[in-house]
Amino acid sequence: MTASKLSTALLLCLCGLGQAQAHTLTLSLDQFRVKGGKLMVELYDNQAAWNEGKGARDYKIAEVEGDSLQLVFDHLDAGHYAVKVFHDENGNGRLDSNFLGVPNEGYGFSNNAGRFGPASFEDAGFDLNADLGLNIHIR
Repeated sequence: MTASKLSTALLLCLCGLGQAQAHTLTLSLDQFRVKGGKLMVELYDNQAAWNEGKGARDYKIAEVEGDSLQLVFDHLDAGHYAVKVFHDENGNGRLDSNFLGVPNEGYGFSNNAGRFGPASFEDAGFDLNADLGLNIHIR
């Protein structure tokens, strides 16, 4: 091997050492109660931010035009994550609820957790160690 080929090979190896592998999370969301409005999706990577509802790792907003849609979060580091979703059906920017606090608009969590109230970070949490697809049913 010549010196230039050896230095090129060494450079390629060194460039690869500092890079962590990024992963993709693909969310399939379905069971919308109404067409129209916006879907607000938040991706959290820690419990404190989840509990406060602030400081999401990433978020997406999508128009709801059909019965289902797919969203992709890419360039994610390996780790533990959880997803919150709500369907802003009337476009006022918040999850409306009745006088008892029960949501009037669609919502959901990863793992389809939270059957009887808001899901905890633990219940909605999942490990991302490779590209992953999750299905979230809006209720």
